[in-house]
Amino acid sequence: MSAVAIFPFSKASRGRELRNRNPPARYSNVVYTPGPDGLPYGSYYFRGRPSSYVEIPNRGTLDVRSCVTILAWIYHQGHAGPIVNYKRNGWGVHLWMVNPKTLFVRYTQRIGRRFTHALAYRGVKPHTWQFVGTSYNRNTGVAKLYINGNMVARRKIGKISLSTNYEIRVGARQGDRRYFRGRIACLQFYSAALTTNMIRRRMKACFRRGK
Repeated sequence: MSAVAIFPFSKASRGRELRNRNPPARYSNVVYTPGPDGLPYGSYYFRGRPSSYVEIPNRGTLDVRSCVTILAWIYHQGHAGPIVNYKRNGWGVHLWMVNPKTLFVRYTQRIGRRFTHALAYRGVKPHTWQFVGTSYNRNTGVAKLYINGNMVARRKIGKISLSTNYEIRVGARQGDRRYFRGRIACLQFYSAALTTNMIRRRMKACFRRGK
């Protein structure tokens, strides 16, 4: 299953994504730090401030209205804030840390941006790299949350069209006082609900070889 976008968030990529199907991400007040592969400059460090964010333009490729999988490596340092938030100043589909240990996703409906029931998992470990993700399949109406390649939450939210027709904010959402603090690397988007085995195979999608 091919990705619609993979953003390494590394110094080498400088905001570009690996498939070259999307404009580069724009970053503000983030710094390069070691990534989950242990090599230097392999992630962005978000400072937990309103000025510290990445914005990803959406020219249509990232508009995955029927089915989606979103994956990323995070090293969370305790602040609530967005990992992915479609719409810079509103609520499209959004994947957040909502407290030091809770991963949260809500699949907003496209028409009227109405909320569905959220999913949450309260076992995220702060101050360590973890591979987090979520998927939604309109054919089944089921949404899922994943940690390190394991499904940790599942809920039937119904067959909807997703609110993914906006730009994406990482780290900070306009008009919100919650800001992600920590590192994020290898942000991935797929236009399908990947299986558990498929998600596990993508854990090293951005890893580089050491010297």
